[in-house]
Amino acid sequence: MEDGKATLKSKIRVHDRHRIEIKLDFDLDDVAKSSYSVETYFFVPRSLNIGPHNYHKEQFYDSCQRYIRFSTPKISLGRICDASLEYSPLTRIRSMMKAVQAGDNSTGMMEKICYEIKLLGCITRGELRDNVKQFAESYEASGMTGILESAIDLFLSDLDRFRRNFDQLRTEMAAPLVPVKIRETFAFCDEYISLSLEEHMSGLAFMLQNRADEKNKAVAAFHSRIVKIIQEEVSYRRESSYPSVFDPGSANELLIYRRGILKKFVSAVLFIRAEFSEWEALTQIIFGFAAGVAMLFASVISVYYQNKYTTTSVPFVTALVISYIFKDRIKDWIKFSFSKKLAHWISDRKIDVIDPDTFKSIGELKEGFTFIKHENLPPDVFRLRNADYLTSVDSEGRPERIFKYKKHILLKPGAIIRNHDRRKGINDIMRFNVARLIQQADDPLAVYNYLNEKTGLVEKTSCSRVYHINVIVRYTYTDRDGEEQEYFERRRIVLNKNGIVRMEEVR
Repeated sequence: MEDGKATLKSKIRVHDRHRIEIKLDFDLDDVAKSSYSVETYFFVPRSLNIGPHNYHKEQFYDSCQRYIRFSTPKISLGRICDASLEYSPLTRIRSMMKAVQAGDNSTGMMEKICYEIKLLGCITRGELRDNVKQFAESYEASGMTGILESAIDLFLSDLDRFRRNFDQLRTEMAAPLVPVKIRETFAFCDEYISLSLEEHMSGLAFMLQNRADEKNKAVAAFHSRIVKIIQEEVSYRRESSYPSVFDPGSANELLIYRRGILKKFVSAVLFIRAEFSEWEALTQIIFGFAAGVAMLFASVISVYYQNKYTTTSVPFVTALVISYIFKDRIKDWIKFSFSKKLAHWISDRKIDVIDPDTFKSIGELKEGFTFIKHENLPPDVFRLRNADYLTSVDSEGRPERIFKYKKHILLKPGAIIRNHDRRKGINDIMRFNVARLIQQADDPLAVYNYLNEKTGLVEKTSCSRVYHINVIVRYTYTDRDGEEQEYFERRRIVLNKNGIVRMEEVR
């Protein structure tokens, strides 16, 4: 979902065979506080035997990975090379390296330089990815138009300029006076940028060469320039003895492993610390109230029978044991009843969002999980779930259990922007693993007998057996005009015992 006035943009996709990913991009405006809420409803077929009796909130949270990080700053490759652009990482690195050469080898200075080096790697990869994606979408839709030709030509020219400037930085970083930590950080970033160039330029070259019937001189020229860039980057990594070089005769295990290590190392500058807390004031009040009522019951019973019987008598001991049993049951019943009725206001836990540089709180995230009944669904969610039912009895043939995950995030954009002049947004990423949901699924293939009309014989064949898990997400946020907005997305996850087969958008 994208909107010119929106501060929240969302994307739902399949991450791998067992995980879906919900990614939110939240723009930061310079205000004291800003917040958004996300409610995700999972409609799971009862045939998968998932319910409150065997699928608890701890298992749900164990199946989730969540990341909160700053959005990658947007600086074009051409502007990165502009020495007058003060917030360009390249400009800042060169400026601070002059201080190092002048004798400033303080820990603070080295940390700042390493930070800018990593940020340069993140921005470079982001620009490569976004430009190549945009070119691919335009080329797929309209072919090589004049506008697209000009855009690719400008991009490749900016890329050539960036590579020349980055090559100069490589030379500067090889100087003997450069501290070891800075040199090693740069080497990791250097290898990462080279790999990113090869990866995204290969994607662009593959797109162009797969349109051989549409090729013209411009396409052929672009393809030739891109292939040359790829060849130069591979040769450079090989000459530099970097281990991330593709070997056609091996499984290339080290290449993929190395790429993952480099990505984590460089992108660490964007990640925000999240500190989990089980404390939630309203939840603790409810639990305390439940314990108090249960204790009051046990005390009343104890006092009553103590006045009637001696403390060593059988009736008193029996009453004490029974009161103890009921005390625990009363406490659990009150906790369960209140938690169920107040699920909209209480959360399972709170996560403090901490600025990794200042170590101060810049927000908090609250999340909660619960099973709900069909009749308790919000009307809009109910209508969206039933939108593809053709008859009023369709739902009877597809019985489901529903669980809901809700998170509410409160941020302090003003505090973030004051300390980070290039921080313009937050990426909130959640990946949910469906492996637990398909543990009791049947085999992915089912034998089917059918009549071959040509031979008149009954034959056997295998058909795919799949399950549908419907996911509806409700987003609530405040747009740039200060108006509260709400929108929904629905996806159908088609899966079998082996994992996710595909994801479909349902409108």
